Amino acid sequence: MAVCPAPRLQTGQNNASILITGGALIDGTGAKRRQEDIRIVAGKIAAIGKLKPEPGERVIHAKGLIVAPGFIDAHSHADGGLLEDPDAETQIRQGRQFALSLQTWFDAVTAKGVALNIASFVGHGTMREQAMGADFRKPATPEQIARMRTLVAQEMESGALGLSSGLEYVPGRYSNTEELIACAQVAGKYDGIYISHVRNEDNQALDSFRELIRIADEGHLPAQISHIKLGSASVWGQSKTVLQMMADARKRGLDVTADVYPYLYWQSTIVVLIATEEWDNRALWTKGLADVGGADHVLLSSYTPKPEWAGRTIAQIAAQTQQDPVTIIQEIVRNTHGPEAKGKEGVIVTAMAEPDLETFIASPFIMFCSDGGLRGTHPRGAGSFPRVLSRYVRERKTLTLEAAIHKMTGLTAQRMGLTDRGVLAPGKAADIVLFDAARIQDTATTAHPTAAPLGIPTVFVNGVPALENGQITGARPGMILKRRGLGHENRSGRE
Repeated sequence: MAVCPAPRLQTGQNNASILITGGALIDGTGAKRRQEDIRIVAGKIAAIGKLKPEPGERVIHAKGLIVAPGFIDAHSHADGGLLEDPDAETQIRQGRQFALSLQTWFDAVTAKGVALNIASFVGHGTMREQAMGADFRKPATPEQIARMRTLVAQEMESGALGLSSGLEYVPGRYSNTEELIACAQVAGKYDGIYISHVRNEDNQALDSFRELIRIADEGHLPAQISHIKLGSASVWGQSKTVLQMMADARKRGLDVTADVYPYLYWQSTIVVLIATEEWDNRALWTKGLADVGGADHVLLSSYTPKPEWAGRTIAQIAAQTQQDPVTIIQEIVRNTHGPEAKGKEGVIVTAMAEPDLETFIASPFIMFCSDGGLRGTHPRGAGSFPRVLSRYVRERKTLTLEAAIHKMTGLTAQRMGLTDRGVLAPGKAADIVLFDAARIQDTATTAHPTAAPLGIPTVFVNGVPALENGQITGARPGMILKRRGLGHENRSGRE
């Protein structure tokens, strides 16, 4: 495998203008790569073509590298811990410049300054808790739904991209479809979209996708399935059926898309292995384990009451303690959920099939996400985008490099209404990643989930290097990005 050198940065020059020269430009539209140079001036792309250095201009030699738009994560949890880790190293190192997840703390981010660009959805769960208080384990009343609609409108006025929901979790799991439609209608009036961690991602996944399509229809807005997956044996092999459902919706005039991360295992809390809160029901846990392939498919990634259990599967813990797997799970749940809770837990569950994942990755209507955090215990937070480019482009050839870059950049920017991002063109924001297509590789694993990827030496955010020659620069040029028509971007950070 050829290893290209990192770009050579000439120093001692005027940083107001930067010329990236000699690289193969993939512009994010899906068009084929071309040998052209790109000039950055004051955070914007000033010119693309066969360019000559100007007096005093800083020059980056990118021979042997791909020059692409910065990667956009359609579903991220990088907001958690961002104020404590504003350099966002695990995100910047994989070429990402966006965290598209719930952000209720724009003012704090603006004051702190961060390396990432940030955009926000208004969270249905947050609105539900505000409207219903602690008494949320039931359907909302018409008055409570009216309150939620008012809150959604307020957040859309503040620049939210749309309405998000997490229906597998509390409090969203107690909502009904009519409540979601009512809230989605408000977001739709503001030209927003609806994006959802759907109600069920395993045995009832297809019903959950149908619910999302209904919300798109009756809410009169586009809709997106977050981190689409078929997470149990009973629905494996139905990915083409799901794509046909989405295609049929589009034929009816609906705009339904999805995002996906490139792993066969998901991360969540152990209680999502069953669909109810009947945690004392051993039969439900037995079936839940069977649905994902058994106790050896459930890795306890974190467990504060007994940290020594973390990093082991439920099957391994059961063998070590000479107890059965369901007894172990019920002990974990008692200690971390409900009235006796005294700690936290997380699991990584191997429950998807490669053919389904590859079908989703290949679809032109499915973009990419990580669903990961800054310092999470799932490798997706540090490795998703390099993994797509190494495993599914270079190795398996599921996608061309141009198609993959489009799905990471231009497609996602268009979906989120970010009109000046995602494409390399004059006048666009200079979010740019340089990478070696022959060398790019994710290295994060469940044992080392934040390990840095290979082959991405330099990343620009708003024209400022956040990663340079493989080193985090400490620059924090990230911006808060708002829904189109509402002062599209506000600088949040500092260089």
